Amino acid sequence: MHDFDFQNARFLFTDVDDTLTTDGQLRPETYSALWRLADAGIVIVPVTGGCAGWCDQIIRTWPVRAVIGEGGSFYFSRSANGSVDCRYWVDHESHQADRLAIIKAIGSLDPDLNITLAKDHHFRLVDVAIDYNQDCRLPESQVHRIMQALLDHGFRVKKSSIHINVAQGTFDKCAMTRRMAAELFNLSAEELKARSVFIGDAPNDESMFAFFPQSVGVANIQPHLEYLESRPAHVTEGRCGSGFVELADQWLASITPPEPVRPD
Repeated sequence: MHDFDFQNARFLFTDVDDTLTTDGQLRPETYSALWRLADAGIVIVPVTGGCAGWCDQIIRTWPVRAVIGEGGSFYFSRSANGSVDCRYWVDHESHQADRLAIIKAIGSLDPDLNITLAKDHHFRLVDVAIDYNQDCRLPESQVHRIMQALLDHGFRVKKSSIHINVAQGTFDKCAMTRRMAAELFNLSAEELKARSVFIGDAPNDESMFAFFPQSVGVANIQPHLEYLESRPAHVTEGRCGSGFVELADQWLASITPPEPVRPD
């Protein structure tokens, strides 16, 4: 990360599961790193495949300006007075209809696939998440079969570190990041690239790695790198939350402290 222009960077976009969390938990040193960055003036926006319920908790309790959820299908933002607004990629009704179609299609698949919906299923607004590495542990061959069966139905299928996320539509993490940046911060695509850093850990972060020159993967992305066409510019030594702290420490160390005020 020594080549990164942290002096020009003001925005941090970060994945959540297995980037901020470690073995499913948000450790105090990682949460502290978020606050240290926010206190230094960095605008933080989590970009997650996580459910709307998770995103509602994040926007209300973390030091973030917005949060993009369910793989880019919506974002929550917080105004100066603390109120929360939700913007969908299309609209609530259209996404709900798509979601019901996905659930129906999953019910028609081969029972031998042994599909289990994620525990956060009822807290989702747009996509459907299949558990393969959170409470369930599925072999890679079965994950591939499930993904292919859903792709054959014409759905958009992405793999996070814990879920297979299934949706309909043209959105992804990067597309919604660009839209949100234009709507909330009046940033062009080139301005967004020049002033931002992204950190993630999984294949569903690939569109972000492709877009942001200053992109970082935490160490646990290593098993996925050979399958990615677009890879992060840097990989941390630490895994999960420790890798995030590594990024935060280097970024904060690069910020020039203000000149001390001398008494007259």
